[in-house]
Amino acid sequence: MDAAEIDVYKQKLSEVELALSADPSNTELQQLKTEIQDLLALSAQLHPAPPPTLPAPAPTPPATATHKWQIGDSCEAQYTDSKYYPARVVAVRADTYGVTFVGYSGMHDIQASSMRPAHAQSNAHRAPARERTKKRGKSAVEQSQQAWLKFARGKSKKAINSKSIFKSPDTVTGKVGVTNSGRGVTKNPRPAKLL
Repeated sequence: MDAAEIDVYKQKLSEVELALSADPSNTELQQLKTEIQDLLALSAQLHPAPPPTLPAPAPTPPATATHKWQIGDSCEAQYTDSKYYPARVVAVRADTYGVTFVGYSGMHDIQASSMRPAHAQSNAHRAPARERTKKRGKSAVEQSQQAWLKFARGKSKKAINSKSIFKSPDTVTGKVGVTNSGRGVTKNPRPAKLL
């Protein structure tokens, strides 16, 4: 059980005790109270103390209100869970900035005090997203243009079956347009009558 579940059971225990104060002779409530107390005691034995947590890294000071963000700037913005996530500025207003978090859609209004510059080390080796998509899109366009030019010049002919069904047969008795020209018709056995 985690801490949230333990808190829920403690709350239920207080509710049961409140109900018992109104009706102390209720055996079902007394039994429920003892079961919840036993459960909490067992969980305390299994998880005596929470493990020590590592010290949090020193927080980067947020950008001051004097920092002027521009549309398209990369930053880290504080989300509702009080953690900073990579974001991009998409709107500039009088007292807030509109940002979209990287990998998510939708714009969020964020105060300048809840924004800080993006870590330079994580994105230093990557080209900006706009340039990456231009390169990707450019190569796809060039490939389709080259394919069309090859087709127009006649260089991209695929293997075509040179045997035409309208080819004149090798024998005098052969027929044009009939497969296996010059050969006799395959004899199929006659189906037997069903009784």
